[in-house]
Amino acid sequence: MRIWFQLLSSETGMKHFIAATQKHVDRAMLPGTKVEVRGTTKGVLGDQYRLFWHYDSREVLDNALRIRQEGGYDAFVLANSLDPGLVELREVMDIPVLSFMEVNCFTACTMGERFGVIVPNRKMIARYREMPIGYGLRDRLAAVEPIEFDDVRSQEDIFTSEAVADAMEKQVVAATRRAVAKGAEVVFCAGPPGTMMAQRGHFAIDGVPLLDTYTLLAKSAEMMASMHKLTGVCVSRHLLYEAPPKELVKKMGAAYNVPALRDG
Repeated sequence: MRIWFQLLSSETGMKHFIAATQKHVDRAMLPGTKVEVRGTTKGVLGDQYRLFWHYDSREVLDNALRIRQEGGYDAFVLANSLDPGLVELREVMDIPVLSFMEVNCFTACTMGERFGVIVPNRKMIARYREMPIGYGLRDRLAAVEPIEFDDVRSQEDIFTSEAVADAMEKQVVAATRRAVAKGAEVVFCAGPPGTMMAQRGHFAIDGVPLLDTYTLLAKSAEMMASMHKLTGVCVSRHLLYEAPPKELVKKMGAAYNVPALRDG
Protein backbone atom coordinates (compact mmCIF):
# COMPACT_ATOMS: atom_id res chain seq x y z
CA MET A 1 0.00 0.00 0.00
CA ARG A 2 1.28 3.45 -0.96
CA ILE A 3 -0.02 6.70 0.58
CA TRP A 4 0.74 10.26 -0.58
CA PHE A 5 0.88 12.42 2.57
CA GLN A 6 0.72 16.07 1.50
CA LEU A 7 1.91 18.88 3.77
CA LEU A 8 1.94 22.50 2.60
CA SER A 9 5.30 23.12 4.25
CA SER A 10 8.25 23.93 2.00
CA GLU A 11 10.46 20.89 1.38
CA THR A 12 13.52 23.12 1.78
CA GLY A 13 12.29 25.69 4.30
CA MET A 14 10.75 23.13 6.68
CA LYS A 15 12.74 20.00 5.89
CA HIS A 16 13.27 19.12 9.56
CA PHE A 17 9.53 19.14 10.26
CA ILE A 18 8.89 16.98 7.19
CA ALA A 19 11.63 14.53 8.18
CA ALA A 20 10.39 14.36 11.78
CA THR A 21 6.83 13.69 10.61
CA GLN A 22 8.02 10.99 8.20
CA LYS A 23 9.94 9.22 10.94
CA HIS A 24 7.03 9.56 13.33
CA VAL A 25 4.38 8.05 11.06
CA ASP A 26 6.69 5.31 9.80
CA ARG A 27 6.84 3.77 13.25
CA ALA A 28 3.09 3.13 13.23
CA MET A 29 2.39 1.64 9.81
CA LEU A 30 1.75 -1.99 9.02
CA PRO A 31 4.33 -3.97 7.03
CA GLY A 32 3.82 -3.24 3.35
CA THR A 33 2.41 0.25 3.88
CA LYS A 34 4.57 3.10 2.61
CA VAL A 35 3.67 6.66 3.59
CA GLU A 36 5.41 9.35 1.54
CA VAL A 37 5.43 12.63 3.45
CA ARG A 38 5.68 15.43 0.90
CA GLY A 39 5.87 19.21 1.07
CA THR A 40 5.64 21.97 -1.52
CA THR A 41 8.23 24.10 -3.26
CA LYS A 42 7.61 27.37 -1.40
CA GLY A 43 4.75 26.77 1.04
CA VAL A 44 3.76 28.17 4.40
CA LEU A 45 5.20 31.64 4.11
CA GLY A 46 2.08 33.17 5.61
CA ASP A 47 -0.83 30.74 5.57
CA GLN A 48 -2.79 32.76 8.08
CA TYR A 49 -3.57 35.00 5.09
CA ARG A 50 -5.93 33.23 2.74
CA LEU A 51 -4.54 34.72 -0.45
CA PHE A 52 -1.12 33.18 0.21
CA TRP A 53 -2.70 29.88 1.26
CA HIS A 54 -4.54 29.64 -2.07
CA TYR A 55 -1.26 29.85 -3.98
CA ASP A 56 0.09 26.91 -1.97
CA SER A 57 -3.12 24.97 -2.50
CA ARG A 58 -2.68 25.01 -6.29
CA GLU A 59 0.46 22.89 -5.99
CA VAL A 60 -1.44 20.36 -3.89
CA LEU A 61 -4.12 20.12 -6.58
CA ASP A 62 -1.50 19.63 -9.27
CA ASN A 63 0.15 16.81 -7.31
CA ALA A 64 -3.17 15.05 -6.82
CA LEU A 65 -4.15 15.39 -10.48
CA ARG A 66 -0.84 13.90 -11.53
CA ILE A 67 -1.53 10.91 -9.26
CA ARG A 68 -5.04 10.66 -10.73
CA GLN A 69 -3.49 10.45 -14.18
CA GLU A 70 -0.54 8.20 -13.42
CA GLY A 71 -1.85 6.06 -10.55
CA GLY A 72 0.43 4.28 -8.13
CA TYR A 73 -1.13 5.43 -4.83
CA ASP A 74 -3.90 3.98 -2.66
CA ALA A 75 -4.83 7.16 -0.78
CA PHE A 76 -4.18 10.90 -0.97
CA VAL A 77 -3.85 12.63 2.40
CA LEU A 78 -4.28 16.36 2.93
CA ALA A 79 -1.96 16.57 5.91
CA ASN A 80 -2.28 20.35 6.09
CA SER A 81 -4.91 21.31 8.65
CA LEU A 82 -6.60 23.94 6.45
CA ASP A 83 -8.28 21.43 4.08
CA PRO A 84 -6.58 22.62 0.86
CA GLY A 85 -8.66 21.42 -2.09
CA LEU A 86 -10.64 18.89 -0.08
CA VAL A 87 -13.97 19.07 -1.91
CA GLU A 88 -12.28 19.64 -5.27
CA LEU A 89 -10.16 16.50 -4.94
CA ARG A 90 -12.97 14.28 -3.72
CA GLU A 91 -14.90 15.28 -6.84
CA VAL A 92 -12.23 13.85 -9.15
CA MET A 93 -10.07 11.35 -7.26
CA ASP A 94 -10.92 7.65 -7.37
CA ILE A 95 -8.92 6.82 -4.25
CA PRO A 96 -9.67 7.91 -0.67
CA VAL A 97 -8.90 11.58 0.05
CA LEU A 98 -8.45 12.25 3.76
CA SER A 99 -8.28 15.56 5.60
CA PHE A 100 -6.24 16.36 8.70
CA MET A 101 -9.03 18.42 10.27
CA GLU A 102 -11.86 16.01 9.48
CA VAL A 103 -10.00 13.00 10.83
CA ASN A 104 -8.89 14.73 14.02
CA CYS A 105 -12.19 16.51 14.70
CA PHE A 106 -14.31 13.42 14.25
CA THR A 107 -11.89 11.19 16.17
CA ALA A 108 -11.95 13.70 19.01
CA CYS A 109 -15.74 13.34 19.03
CA THR A 110 -15.36 9.59 19.71
CA MET A 111 -13.24 10.32 22.78
CA GLY A 112 -15.13 13.17 24.42
CA GLU A 113 -18.21 15.31 23.99
CA ARG A 114 -16.36 18.54 23.11
CA PHE A 115 -12.89 19.23 21.76
CA GLY A 116 -10.40 22.06 21.43
CA VAL A 117 -7.92 22.99 18.68
CA ILE A 118 -4.52 24.63 19.27
CA VAL A 119 -3.60 26.86 16.32
CA PRO A 120 -0.46 28.83 15.37
CA ASN A 121 -1.67 32.39 15.97
CA ARG A 122 -4.66 34.67 16.62
CA LYS A 123 -5.19 35.46 12.94
CA MET A 124 -6.01 31.81 12.28
CA ILE A 125 -8.71 31.43 14.95
CA ALA A 126 -11.58 32.33 12.62
CA ARG A 127 -10.53 29.84 9.94
CA TYR A 128 -10.18 27.01 12.43
CA ARG A 129 -13.62 27.77 13.82
CA GLU A 130 -15.16 27.70 10.33
CA MET A 131 -13.98 24.20 9.47
CA PRO A 132 -15.52 22.21 12.38
CA ILE A 133 -18.69 24.29 12.07
CA GLY A 134 -18.74 23.39 8.38
CA TYR A 135 -18.54 19.71 9.35
CA GLY A 136 -21.66 20.18 11.49
CA LEU A 137 -19.71 20.15 14.76
CA ARG A 138 -20.61 23.60 16.09
CA ASP A 139 -21.85 22.18 19.40
CA ARG A 140 -18.85 19.85 19.77
CA LEU A 141 -16.21 22.58 19.34
CA ALA A 142 -15.33 23.98 22.76
CA ALA A 143 -12.39 26.26 21.92
CA VAL A 144 -9.83 27.36 19.38
CA GLU A 145 -6.76 28.55 21.27
CA PRO A 146 -3.74 30.25 19.65
CA ILE A 147 -0.08 29.98 20.44
CA GLU A 148 2.33 32.74 19.34
CA PHE A 149 3.76 32.06 15.88
CA ASP A 150 2.90 34.88 13.48
CA ASP A 151 5.74 33.62 11.28
CA VAL A 152 4.26 30.16 10.74
CA ARG A 153 7.37 28.81 9.04
CA SER A 154 9.44 29.58 12.14
CA GLN A 155 7.86 26.53 13.76
CA GLU A 156 10.61 24.64 11.93
CA ASP A 157 12.91 25.76 14.76
CA ILE A 158 11.25 23.40 17.25
CA PHE A 159 12.97 20.53 15.42
CA THR A 160 16.44 22.07 15.53
CA SER A 161 16.54 23.84 18.90
CA GLU A 162 15.78 22.20 22.22
CA ALA A 163 15.19 25.61 23.78
CA VAL A 164 12.61 26.56 21.15
CA ALA A 165 10.96 23.16 21.53
CA ASP A 166 10.77 23.63 25.31
CA ALA A 167 9.17 27.04 24.82
CA MET A 168 6.70 25.58 22.33
CA GLU A 169 5.79 22.80 24.73
CA LYS A 170 4.98 25.37 27.43
CA GLN A 171 2.79 27.29 24.99
CA VAL A 172 0.90 24.15 23.95
CA VAL A 173 0.34 23.11 27.55
CA ALA A 174 -0.94 26.60 28.44
CA ALA A 175 -3.22 26.71 25.39
CA THR A 176 -4.54 23.24 26.19
CA ARG A 177 -5.40 24.29 29.73
CA ARG A 178 -7.26 27.32 28.37
CA ALA A 179 -9.23 25.06 26.03
CA VAL A 180 -10.04 22.67 28.87
CA ALA A 181 -11.24 25.58 30.99
CA LYS A 182 -13.71 26.34 28.18
CA GLY A 183 -15.05 22.78 28.17
CA ALA A 184 -12.71 20.79 25.90
CA GLU A 185 -12.41 17.11 26.81
CA VAL A 186 -10.01 16.26 23.96
CA VAL A 187 -7.45 18.58 22.34
CA PHE A 188 -5.25 18.52 19.26
CA CYS A 189 -2.65 20.82 17.68
CA ALA A 190 -2.71 22.07 14.12
CA GLY A 191 0.66 21.85 12.39
CA PRO A 192 4.21 21.06 13.56
CA PRO A 193 3.50 21.17 17.33
CA GLY A 194 1.47 17.99 16.85
CA THR A 195 4.56 16.11 15.70
CA MET A 196 6.75 17.68 18.38
CA MET A 197 4.43 16.88 21.28
CA ALA A 198 4.01 13.29 20.13
CA GLN A 199 7.77 12.91 19.69
CA ARG A 200 8.14 14.01 23.30
CA GLY A 201 5.58 11.45 24.43
CA HIS A 202 2.83 13.90 25.37
CA PHE A 203 -0.50 12.21 24.63
CA ALA A 204 -2.45 13.73 27.50
CA ILE A 205 -2.27 16.93 29.55
CA ASP A 206 -3.82 16.93 33.01
CA GLY A 207 -5.71 13.79 32.04
CA VAL A 208 -7.14 15.30 28.84
CA PRO A 209 -6.19 13.42 25.63
CA LEU A 210 -3.85 15.25 23.26
CA LEU A 211 -4.22 13.57 19.86
CA ASP A 212 -1.20 12.24 17.98
CA THR A 213 -2.47 14.02 14.88
CA TYR A 214 -0.24 12.84 12.06
CA THR A 215 -0.09 9.22 13.20
CA LEU A 216 -3.86 9.21 13.49
CA LEU A 217 -4.15 10.64 9.98
CA ALA A 218 -1.75 8.12 8.45
CA LYS A 219 -3.44 5.17 10.17
CA SER A 220 -6.85 6.44 9.04
CA ALA A 221 -5.58 6.59 5.46
CA GLU A 222 -4.25 3.06 5.74
CA MET A 223 -7.64 1.87 6.99
CA MET A 224 -9.63 3.74 4.32
CA ALA A 225 -7.37 2.41 1.57
CA SER A 226 -7.96 -1.12 2.89
CA MET A 227 -11.72 -0.57 2.95
CA HIS A 228 -11.57 0.75 -0.61
CA LYS A 229 -9.86 -2.44 -1.72
CA LEU A 230 -12.43 -4.55 0.11
CA THR A 231 -15.56 -2.73 -1.07
CA GLY A 232 -14.58 -0.76 -4.17
CA VAL A 233 -16.13 2.36 -2.61
CA CYS A 234 -14.27 5.39 -1.22
CA VAL A 235 -16.57 8.39 -1.73
CA SER A 236 -20.23 9.20 -2.37
CA ARG A 237 -20.96 10.42 -5.89
CA HIS A 238 -24.33 11.79 -4.82
CA LEU A 239 -24.55 15.60 -4.49
CA LEU A 240 -21.47 17.19 -2.85
CA TYR A 241 -18.77 14.93 -4.33
CA GLU A 242 -20.51 14.17 -7.63
CA ALA A 243 -17.81 13.71 -10.27
CA PRO A 244 -17.78 15.92 -13.38
CA PRO A 245 -18.57 14.16 -16.69
CA LYS A 246 -15.50 12.88 -18.50
CA GLU A 247 -16.11 15.11 -21.52
CA LEU A 248 -16.28 18.19 -19.29
CA VAL A 249 -13.01 17.17 -17.65
CA LYS A 250 -11.38 16.96 -21.09
CA LYS A 251 -12.80 20.34 -22.08
CA MET A 252 -11.53 21.99 -18.90
CA GLY A 253 -8.13 20.36 -19.26
CA ALA A 254 -7.78 21.83 -22.76
CA ALA A 255 -9.19 25.24 -21.86
CA TYR A 256 -6.93 25.70 -18.83
CA ASN A 257 -3.95 23.80 -20.20
CA VAL A 258 -3.90 21.13 -17.50
CA PRO A 259 -2.30 18.04 -19.09
CA ALA A 260 -3.45 15.78 -16.26
CA LEU A 261 -7.09 16.48 -17.19
CA ARG A 262 -6.90 16.27 -20.97
CA ASP A 263 -7.73 12.56 -21.12
CA GLY A 264 -10.84 13.00 -18.97
